[in-house]
Amino acid sequence: MIIKDQPMIKMGKLLSLLILVTGFLLQSCDKLEAPYAVVKKIKADTTRRAVLLEDYTGHKCTNCAPAARTAHTLEKGYDGQVFVIAVHAGNFAEPDTSHGQPFKEDFRCAAGNAWYSNPIFKIDGNPKGMVNRVPYNGKISYIPAQWTDAVATQAKLQKAAVMSIGNTYNAATRLLTTRVDSRFLICNQGKYNLCVVIQEDSIIGAQANAIPPDSTPVIYHFVFMDVLRGSLNGPYGEELTALIDTTSVITKTYEYTLDPAWVPKHCKITAFIANAETYEVMHAARKKVIVN
Repeated sequence: MIIKDQPMIKMGKLLSLLILVTGFLLQSCDKLEAPYAVVKKIKADTTRRAVLLEDYTGHKCTNCAPAARTAHTLEKGYDGQVFVIAVHAGNFAEPDTSHGQPFKEDFRCAAGNAWYSNPIFKIDGNPKGMVNRVPYNGKISYIPAQWTDAVATQAKLQKAAVMSIGNTYNAATRLLTTRVDSRFLICNQGKYNLCVVIQEDSIIGAQANAIPPDSTPVIYHFVFMDVLRGSLNGPYGEELTALIDTTSVITKTYEYTLDPAWVPKHCKITAFIANAETYEVMHAARKKVIVN
């Protein structure tokens, strides 16, 4: 089995990097050894934490388009350390074709609805966001203006785990088989869950808009990215282990049939480890369903 971690990390200008990931041949309980990633010509610091940025959004929300741009800029700027999930949920995410309204798509899903309605997260509108599901300035969810600083805070923390995702897709049946290998790097108290979700990029649809200087009320050909489509193992995942063991690789495998309307080459799997009680995200990784 070859296992590798997602490349981490570089903050700054948007750069195009060739990422070479060090492979590790191991059995089910062999160790993953440092370094976890090697970035060509750039001395990457692989000891810092992965960051999950959840963007709670909706196509009828006029401020959600600029929020999506903020999230995308952060994801690109941190180059493999930040992973965005666009969660379409709430009233602004409901389809509306009444009186000629163009919002016909429905990007909502069971996992997103569960997160949106979780009273701990306090998502009271769109756009709102969470960064590793950790409070920032006393709030667990907050407006896009605070995302940059919240991401920077989490990105400085010690790396908590390493993870590899392997996807096998059968085009004839549209069946996806996903294998996730995880190993903790630090010991923590409590129980931890592995959450595995599927997302889709490059979906064209209508989006209400208030982006200056182009304040067109509706962008009819908006490109939706990082759209949460569903979960492979439930909204809050399944328990990884009751005992935090920093020497063993934990393997989980899932099967999922892609919806006929989804474009497989635009789909990707995001996996993250979260505290089962506090919901704090300790690590995240991502892999495309189809890798060219």
